Amino acid sequence: MTDPPPPSTETRDETPDLRGYAEVIVNAPIRRSFRKGQEPPPTELPGFDETPDIHQLSGGYASLQTFHYHIPPALLGKLRPGHLVWVPFGKQTLQGIVVALQERAPVETRPIQRLARPQPVLTPTQIQLAFWIADRYVAPAAEAVKLFLPPGLLRRSEEQPGVRAKREEVVELRIPPAEIPDRVLELGRATKQAQVLAYLLAHPDQVIPQEELSQACKLRSDDALKNLVRKGAICVDATGARLGVTPPVARQLILELRGADKYAALLEALAQAGGVLWKRELYQRVRGNRAMLRTLEQAGLVQVTERVRYRDPLAGLVFPATQPLTLTGQQAEAWQIIREALFPGPDMLTPGRFLLHGVTGSGKTELYLYAIGETLARNRQAIVLVPEIALTPQTLARFAGRFPGRVTVIHSELSSGERYDVWRRIRDGEIDVVVGPRSALFAPLPRLGLIIIDEEHESTYKQDAEEWGSFTVFYDARAVARKLAELTGSGLILGSATPSLEAYYEAEQGLLTLLELPQRVMGH
Repeated sequence: MTDPPPPSTETRDETPDLRGYAEVIVNAPIRRSFRKGQEPPPTELPGFDETPDIHQLSGGYASLQTFHYHIPPALLGKLRPGHLVWVPFGKQTLQGIVVALQERAPVETRPIQRLARPQPVLTPTQIQLAFWIADRYVAPAAEAVKLFLPPGLLRRSEEQPGVRAKREEVVELRIPPAEIPDRVLELGRATKQAQVLAYLLAHPDQVIPQEELSQACKLRSDDALKNLVRKGAICVDATGARLGVTPPVARQLILELRGADKYAALLEALAQAGGVLWKRELYQRVRGNRAMLRTLEQAGLVQVTERVRYRDPLAGLVFPATQPLTLTGQQAEAWQIIREALFPGPDMLTPGRFLLHGVTGSGKTELYLYAIGETLARNRQAIVLVPEIALTPQTLARFAGRFPGRVTVIHSELSSGERYDVWRRIRDGEIDVVVGPRSALFAPLPRLGLIIIDEEHESTYKQDAEEWGSFTVFYDARAVARKLAELTGSGLILGSATPSLEAYYEAEQGLLTLLELPQRVMGH
């Protein structure tokens, strides 16, 4: 077994790559077939000698499934491996993924038309892993790359709708909450009754002469005063008029007279939520509509903007924060071996492979959490594979409670929108721990440092038909995890109460370090 490469942090080289040709996997399945006795075509073309490319990285079946295009001037220096592009393919225009850039091409080429997305959709490591999967499992490269992409990202035509970010309006309070009671009195209709009440409210302990009140409120008759007297809102006698109710009651009456009480409810709901709410959530709390928000905007009380809203599969779930548990003797012995191998220094993470053989309830999960904590402390990230049947709220709570705000989940029940948003958040570095079944292995974590496979003996780690990725690539997630760990210089921990024969044999051969947890632990 060759030594693994240095840790891959997928940092992007900002130096423009001015090579003028690109190798592209086109989104059209291509199967290779030969007649009996016919030799397969060579993997290297005669007379085409150049620096190592994706063909040589792969060197097998998948190397015959890329197409060369030349890069137009507008994309020169901007195009990178992993970019999704539109390319001519026969009489069609199809999407493809750039997997390598070249100095020249062995055939006459056509130009790449344009970028389909501004950011690359695959990392360099994912490209290498996709070709390895295609070669190992004799699968079309065009299908292998789909394992790494959320459904709906690739399109067969420009007319076909694709998955996209969800944009939604958010409402933000623009004044301090303490100013709401006074500012809301300015909204709505300026009726004479409301004006009289507002004037008296401004002088709550005074008797205002009727003449002064009439001039201040421009009253042409005493109808407003009479109506307020009938309502018990004011008292009028020979000396003048005064409030007949408490100031809070007067304020509420003014709101009702002006028709502004509906605005007060919106503003108070925003204040109670900390000043910002998605419009849909605001409407769920109080009755409202766009016309009311427009009125509040024009008054300078709120601001309505459109933002991208992530469809979070963990939204609405509360995971109480937890602290590391004290390890038992057998756990501490196992952890010392893992820590010395994977984390030999404060800023160091070195590759190592372990088989954690522990009976049910022996505390394997706590050791996973310890390892993840050390990984995150070194600015690296982690993938935790669990069988889908074991992906329960209790399991998620162990990880999300220990690392709040840094964990997400991937599984087959997510909507296409949730899958897309989870994929984007992971790609953008907003998530550090991904928990899920075998498909979580293809999450685009840019600084992967640890892969954990719980219940590694489960047969469900062999892909058969899962919506998350391709329907036509069949793979063993455990083998793919080993390769991914090798490519990224990551640690690998396999855990099981009944290890698979393959894993136990590797441990006997020294390819995995065997750690035993024979006793149950209470409270873990």
